[in-house]
Amino acid sequence: RLKSALKISISTSFPLALKVGRFLGRKVVAEATQLARRLRLPALMPSVGKALLFSTVLSIAIIEGGFFWGLVFFGVAFYWYFRSMFEWNTFLYSFFVLTLYAYLSTSFLDHATDLGGLSGNTPVVIASLVFGVLFFLLLGIKEYVFLWRQAIFNFISGSLYFFISITFFIADKDSAWAFFSYFLLSFFALYLLIKESIDFFMEDAPKRKKELLIVGSTLLVIEFLSVVSILPIGFLNAAALIVLIVFILEDLVYHHLKGDLDRPIVLNNVTILVICLLFIFATSKLTL
Repeated sequence: RLKSALKISISTSFPLALKVGRFLGRKVVAEATQLARRLRLPALMPSVGKALLFSTVLSIAIIEGGFFWGLVFFGVAFYWYFRSMFEWNTFLYSFFVLTLYAYLSTSFLDHATDLGGLSGNTPVVIASLVFGVLFFLLLGIKEYVFLWRQAIFNFISGSLYFFISITFFIADKDSAWAFFSYFLLSFFALYLLIKESIDFFMEDAPKRKKELLIVGSTLLVIEFLSVVSILPIGFLNAAALIVLIVFILEDLVYHHLKGDLDRPIVLNNVTILVICLLFIFATSKLTL
């Protein structure tokens, strides 16, 4: 009787467990499918592949060196960006600056690694992955894959301001020609990014007024860049300070074009600037 009862219980419980397992499996698959649709994973995968190829070719171009691999990198970047002509001109300046400074900054990092006696290509690979992420985000907002386009655009712009500043600070500017070259390069890169940012957020504002404010903001930022470069606060803190200054200027220009720039907004930006300045100088090793 015991054996027969055991056989009966096994024969009835096994199909039941199988049905429960199938039900739970379908439930998990359905939930995973819904989550993937919410995250827009199918739409993201092409951009992920392009970004990985961007990072890989950038790493090879820097490690191998030479004109050929540099040309291959820029060719791949331009091909993947312009393959889809949708919204190609909206973020064109960010693409130009990202591609150029990805190559320059990673080259400087590779050179600094060699001078420091460090072995391996890990820093170059990590830097290439960082720029690959920025390229992925840029493609995502260009093709309307992401929902929070404005926030992601601000992140990309801030990252590019950061790399422009770092490149200017660590570049060899011993000669007057080298200083003038990097000064002009930084000026045009900052001008393009500030112009694109103002156009993105205030497309309907008067063009002449926007252009005047963009040029004025760029001149102020490049002056700050020159002054901050001589401060003994470290290039990372200096670059963070430049990013802060640019964002504050862009916010003031935005509210001015919108027509609601008042004293509380100005005081709020000044307060943020002072607090961040105190934090930056407090965490820096100031020496005379």
